[in-house]
Amino acid sequence: MSNKIETLNILDIIEYLREQMHFLAASYGLSHPQVLEASQLLDSQISKYYHLERNT
Repeated sequence: MSNKIETLNILDIIEYLREQMHFLAASYGLSHPQVLEASQLLDSQISKYYHLERNT
């Protein structure tokens, strides 16, 4: 049950980070440092999600 809640929280975080990355990319361009940082954060959360899914 705890993993299920954590998975749902990660999915919310992933969606938020995806929206932020799209906003930043539209505002500053794809190569801006803030966009790259947002992309790295998003990748990290996606990796965490897949890791949780594999272990449940």
